[in-house]
Amino acid sequence: MLGWKLFLRAVNLILDNLGAALRLTALPYGLAAIASIWVATGWTEFVGKVTFDPSVPYTGDFATAKLIEFGFVVLAYLWVAVAWHRFVLLGEEGRGWVPPVHGGLMLGYLGRSLLVGIATVAIVAAVATMLSVLLLPIFGASVGALISAAALFVAMLLFYRLGVVLPAGAVGKRMTFGEAMRATAGHSGTAVVLAILTVAFSSLLQLPTVIDGGGGLITVVYQLVVQWIGLMFGVGTLTALYGVVVEGRPVD
Repeated sequence: MLGWKLFLRAVNLILDNLGAALRLTALPYGLAAIASIWVATGWTEFVGKVTFDPSVPYTGDFATAKLIEFGFVVLAYLWVAVAWHRFVLLGEEGRGWVPPVHGGLMLGYLGRSLLVGIATVAIVAAVATMLSVLLLPIFGASVGALISAAALFVAMLLFYRLGVVLPAGAVGKRMTFGEAMRATAGHSGTAVVLAILTVAFSSLLQLPTVIDGGGGLITVVYQLVVQWIGLMFGVGTLTALYGVVVEGRPVD
């Protein structure tokens, strides 16, 4: 099954190039990690609390700190994603522990990510609405779970089929959504398998924090490690899909 092979390829690319992966991600992800730890240790009364909980009113300082943290997280995502795509597809590694900075490509990556998200949400909303209109009057609320499952299926399918525009942009190649859909035609099952494996693996790693339910420093550090793994796997699977399906590279 191609989806499983691509997932394994993404895993092997990270494991076989772990030194390069650490060098390319240590600085950007480290900045985001420092920001997260700063928030977790500076505002312990808010960390882990339910958002918008009226019993725990957020202060302006905390809101500002979270905004700063969010900025560093977005920067890390863009920097790491572009750097890893270019390392795998072009062999670009840079020097030392400072990964290459491609400001224009990173901004383009942000724009494409937003467009992929908007397109996915819009289509999924349309599908869910259509199914609700057709099925709810006949079967009632009992089909709610079926509609949710169908919406999730469509979301995963669209994200990976449209998402190949991201590695394309990272290596400086223009690709429209139409070109992405044509390039991935016949690989819907592959896209869904990749999405399920990536989400399942990331969720499994997050399970200890869900069970613990705490928001202490140890939990935050563990989440940072898990999120790094999840980021690398997410970017890696998109890279593998693009390389094999779009560029025609061997999967093995």
